[in-house]
Amino acid sequence: MPVTSQQPSGFFEIAREPSSITFEAFSESYLIPEKPVVIEGVGNDWLARQRWTESYLRERLAQESSASAASLWYWMDRDTLNEDYSTPEFVSQCLDASSTFPRNQHNRIWVNKKEDMSSWHYDGGIVNVFNVQVKGRKEWFLVSPDTPLDCYPFTNFCIIDGKSDDERFADKIHTRFFLNEGDMVYIPPVWFHKVISCEEENINLNWLFTKKATTATSATLKREVERYMINDYLTKHRFRWVRQFAQQFNRHAPGYMRIIWRYDKPIETPYQISTWGLLARFAKELGRLGKTILHANKIKPYTKTLSTPKRLKKNT
Repeated sequence: MPVTSQQPSGFFEIAREPSSITFEAFSESYLIPEKPVVIEGVGNDWLARQRWTESYLRERLAQESSASAASLWYWMDRDTLNEDYSTPEFVSQCLDASSTFPRNQHNRIWVNKKEDMSSWHYDGGIVNVFNVQVKGRKEWFLVSPDTPLDCYPFTNFCIIDGKSDDERFADKIHTRFFLNEGDMVYIPPVWFHKVISCEEENINLNWLFTKKATTATSATLKREVERYMINDYLTKHRFRWVRQFAQQFNRHAPGYMRIIWRYDKPIETPYQISTWGLLARFAKELGRLGKTILHANKIKPYTKTLSTPKRLKKNT
C-alpha cells in the first residue's frame, strides 16, 4: 500500500531513538514510511570526534585515490578512514540490502565554519541520507515533501524569495531541531531542508543510498520522478541535436541544475505517469520562470556566503 501523510500542516517534534535501535525497528518506523528521526549517541565513542579537523581530513583524504573535493563537500569511498569511526549495523544493512541500488561512493564529509548556512533544497537522486554530527552542532529545518516549497525550474533548490522561515512554514508540515555532537539524523528522500552551523568547527559524515522501490507518495516525489523521466526522454530523443543538448547541459551546467540518474533502472513508485503528465510537468516548471526572474537579484548575495572545501593536494 502507498504510504501517505495524514498529518495536517504545522510543526511536529522529530522522533528520537537510541543508537541501539535495530534494523527491523528502524525499517518499520522510519525507512519504509520515510519519516525523519534523530538517533542519539551513534558517534559518541568514535576516535573521529578527537582526531578530525579540516587539516587532518585534507591530509588523510589526499592519500586516498578515491577521495575528491566536490562543490561543498568531500567524497570518499565507503570504509575510508574507518579506523576513526564505525558504521552502525542498521546503516550497513541499508547500504547492503538487495532492495538498494549499488553505488561506488556512499560517503560525504562536510566541513563548515560557524554560521555557514545552506539554502532550502532537497537532495537529488531520491537519496536517503544518514548524517552524523562528528564535531560541533547544527540547527536543522525540515519541510515534508507532502507540503512542498517552490523550486527553481527543473532543479531541487528552492527559490530564494526573501521570505522568512516563519512565513515559509505557514501552511507546511515542518520541524526544527539541533543535531548535537555524536548524534545522527536520518533524512528520507525529497524532504526539504536548511542547515545552519552553530560552532566554530562543524564536521559531518554522511552515508547515502537510494532504494530500488518506494511506496511513499508525495507531490515532491512525483515531481522528482517526472524530472528524471523528462531527462531520460530528452537524452534518448530521436533527434540527435536534442540528445546532444541534453547531454551537454548535464555535463556543463552547475551541479545544482543537472538532472542525472546514476542507476541503470528507474526507481519503482506507485505513480503511473503518462506522456501528457510529463508535458504538464514541463509546463509547470516553465511557469516558475516568472518567480525566478522576479527574485533573481537575491541569488548572488546568498552564493557569496557559501564555503567551498579546499582542494585536496594529491601526491603524484
